[in-house]
Amino acid sequence: MLSELPIETLQSNYPIFGYSDSHFNNCKPDFRKRRNDKVRVGLLVPFSGTDAIWGPSCQYSAVLAAAHVNANGGLLGKEVELFAADAGGPPEQVLPRVAELVERHNVDALVGVHLSNVRVAIRDHFSHLVPYVFAPQYEGGESSLGVATIGETPKEQYGDAIRWMIKHMGARRWFLLGNDYVWPRLTHKVLKDLVKDAGGEVVAERYLPLSCNDHGVTLGEIGMAKPDIVFQSLVGADSITFNREFAEAGLSDQVIRLSGAIEENTLMGISEECSQNLYCVAGYFNTLKTDGNLSFLSEYGKAFGDTAPIQGSLSQSCYESILALNALAQKASSLDPQRLMFVNKDFSYLGARGRVQVRPNGTSMDSFLMRSDGHEYELVKAFSAK
Repeated sequence: MLSELPIETLQSNYPIFGYSDSHFNNCKPDFRKRRNDKVRVGLLVPFSGTDAIWGPSCQYSAVLAAAHVNANGGLLGKEVELFAADAGGPPEQVLPRVAELVERHNVDALVGVHLSNVRVAIRDHFSHLVPYVFAPQYEGGESSLGVATIGETPKEQYGDAIRWMIKHMGARRWFLLGNDYVWPRLTHKVLKDLVKDAGGEVVAERYLPLSCNDHGVTLGEIGMAKPDIVFQSLVGADSITFNREFAEAGLSDQVIRLSGAIEENTLMGISEECSQNLYCVAGYFNTLKTDGNLSFLSEYGKAFGDTAPIQGSLSQSCYESILALNALAQKASSLDPQRLMFVNKDFSYLGARGRVQVRPNGTSMDSFLMRSDGHEYELVKAFSAK
């Protein structure tokens, strides 16, 4: 049984191979070199850059997912084998690593948890060659035929929480803060309408470059705007530095903070002293007592032990990306991108978040508004999928 496999067995049976930064030109995979008895999956998670804090948790969850699929007959009856590349950093640095997976290692599919600007670059270069499952929450609107997205999108993720916080917490004045790239900007475009429709107002909006370590100017703007709530679309390390400075400036007892991306690794980095009035809303948290999550965490703990990296919404989505790929392949009876494109916008799978339904206009799942108690998240309000 999978739950009885120790970590050494998992690591030896499901190795994760490294990458190099070789250059690429018009990458074309040689399908004749692919092994017939295995399915090679390219795993794209960050091991460097602003979002590297999620990397280890993503890596462990992917190994567990591969083991889970293999223990249940494999993907299309074949053993899943993982090949990893660092998806951290700007797109121009990531693309050669992905090219090596496709060209040299001849992967059959790609799954990823990384920034959306990297997603766009990978989609444009590789989605016509191999199927690509993008796992985390994102800004929505991905319609490319070779790409399946399984994460929360802004309207589904934030709509209910915004209405509830304005009505029950008096959070009417919103300050929007994000990193300066596609995910925060397009997410905030949706948020402005959601806040307005719920009876609130956006009083200010600011974008910061990735790896910004000085937040003095932003904190001054927040003080001048006097918001009830600061909504954050900051990534990994940037979220840690901002929220620490926010608390040190004495704002945490005056202003609510809300994010959809402060997963559990990031929360630990922010620290207990700096997480007062800090909320997060997403489709998954590791403290949820749902059947799907309890089963996932039990499986994870038995496989890797108590010292394994903590799981959060982003790394758990990496686990589900392989389950989703398996569900897609079963529905299409193939991993051929030309066949998968007819099913990758309308399918479902069962994972740690329970039943997840992927539709052309977004992913349907329950969402949860959580409050930090300093160490972990506690449930404030659950919202059922519509």
